[in-house]
Amino acid sequence: MQLDESLMLLAQAEGGQQPGGWEGLGPIILMAVILFVFMFFMRRSQKRQVEEQEKLVDSLKQGQKVMLNSGLFGRIDKVNKEDREVVLIVDENKRVALTYNLLAVAKVVDEQTKSVEPSAEKK
Repeated sequence: MQLDESLMLLAQAEGGQQPGGWEGLGPIILMAVILFVFMFFMRRSQKRQVEEQEKLVDSLKQGQKVMLNSGLFGRIDKVNKEDREVVLIVDENKRVALTYNLLAVAKVVDEQTKSVEPSAEKK
């Protein structure tokens, strides 16, 4: 009997619970849920940005003044959607033309107000 009593006292001193339980998984599950929610919102935001860029690329026309991601301004001479290229005239007098990828176009410049709009539809 003394052996049984000493084992019970030893078990109570160690916390009274058997090893291998679920008590350590709560924080791990919470971190996984937070990570999942964070990834969901990041993916949604990225998808929205891609859709806005595609709308901007689809709305580009010859003669529009645009600003590139690098900050360069130019007027569109040609838009080649198959090759995903745009030819910009950066100097009207010397007729300097540069070819860029369509994704380099960041914004369309509004001719009346001379302001840079994020896209043609937004006001």
